[in-house]
Order: sequence, then C-alpha cells, then structure tokens
Amino acid sequence: GGYTALALLGGVAAAGLALAAYETAARLGLDLRWDPVSAGGATALATVAAIGLVEESAKLAGILLVAERGAPRPTVLATSIGVAAGFAVVEAVVTLRGDASAHALARAALGPVAHALLSVPLAAGVAAGGGRGRRCVGIGAALLASAALHGAGDLGIALRGAGRLAYAAALAAPALALFAMVRRPDFARK
Repeated sequence: GGYTALALLGGVAAAGLALAAYETAARLGLDLRWDPVSAGGATALATVAAIGLVEESAKLAGILLVAERGAPRPTVLATSIGVAAGFAVVEAVVTLRGDASAHALARAALGPVAHALLSVPLAAGVAAGGGRGRRCVGIGAALLASAALHGAGDLGIALRGAGRLAYAAALAAPALALFAMVRRPDFARK
C-alpha cells in the first residue's frame, strides 16, 4: 500500500526532474525533442543518447529517493517498477496532450512496461552491495546501461524497417537479464 504509493510518487518526482532537465537543455540551445531523432543521422544519435541520460538519471534519482539503503533486491526491483510507472504516466500526460489516436493510446498503455524494463539495470545497480566506491561504480555502470538501452529503443522507434527490431531488442535485453537474475538462488538475499 504505502510503499507502492511512495514508489509512484518517486516516479512523479523523477518526471519532474526530467522535465526540468529538458527545460534547462532548451534554454541552453539543445534540442532534445523527437524531431531531431526522427530526422536520423548523427544528430539523432546524440539526441537519443541525451534523452536516455536525462530520463534514466531522473528515474535513478526517484529510485534512490524511495529505496532504503540495503533493501533486498526484490524490494529495490519493485521500487524501480513503481518509479517507472509513475514516470511513464506523467510523461504520457505531458507529451500526448489529449491525443486519443490509437498510436497515442498504445504508447500510454505500454509506456510503464517499457520504462520498467529500461530501469532493470538501475535496480540491479542500486541493489548491489559493496563499499561506497564499488556501489558508486555499479550505479554509474547501471545508469549508462539503462541510458544506452533507452537510446537504442528511442532510435528503434524512429527508424523504419530494422528499427522495430532494435526497439524489441532494447526491451528484450533487460527482460532476459531480469529472468536470469531472479532465477539465481541468492536473488532474494542481499
């Protein structure tokens, strides 16, 4: 009950951080909208990399805000799913702006699932044990992995043809990693 609500609120806070980062980027003259991505080329790669870093950094902040240090892996994973769901709901409301097309409704319905899958590396990084230095390196690597998956997924959506395969692979990779992780006998233990 209460923990789920905290995770969802962490996602709302994460979405607010992402929106603030996008506004800051715009004021600095950076165009992190969908138009440069759909145009393709080197600009698209730089844009999806930046979008991935902005959104995954924001979700990481939401997870760190809610998850207690030393929490068991299943709890951190559940937290990341809740944060991703809250983030995706706010993202859908802000970006779709009342669009009721089939594409918009599908995006709104699948957004929480996609964002939850993209946050799997973040959950693994936050749940990893070790000293402060090791934990920071693990979280940094997890952030880069999530951002790269996010960027690959966004680029896949924008590209025609093989792009759908890239999108599917970007979401399948963390799903498969999650299945492997939870099947390990030590998953529930810290």
